[in-house]
Amino acid sequence: VPSVGSWTHLLPWGPMDLIVSNPPYVFHHDMEQLAPEIRSYEDPVALDGGEEGMDIITRILTLAPQFLKDSGSIFLEVEPRHPELVSNWLQSHSDLCLNLVAIHRDFCGRPRFLHVQRSGP
Repeated sequence: VPSVGSWTHLLPWGPMDLIVSNPPYVFHHDMEQLAPEIRSYEDPVALDGGEEGMDIITRILTLAPQFLKDSGSIFLEVEPRHPELVSNWLQSHSDLCLNLVAIHRDFCGRPRFLHVQRSGP
């Protein structure tokens, strides 16, 4: 996982309209419960999102205002427990001027895709 500082090379590409990410989002304590074929073939760094699966999600959200145009959007694939966690995190970080504007469900009806939009400075 790149450090936050290593993402600064993307700044010349900005401002951007859109960021799309399928970040590592598995809760750390759920890693052992993953299906054997996932544990055997997937890099744990690409899956393990930390204690609440939010480590990379919060990095992306923290950096997004530097990269996005006003009204730019972030689309994230997340775990079904994340919409509430992300909503609460954004409310406690209102200085980022990011709002959760939509939660989209997967084919099984689980809330899995978030649309976050920048507003303000």
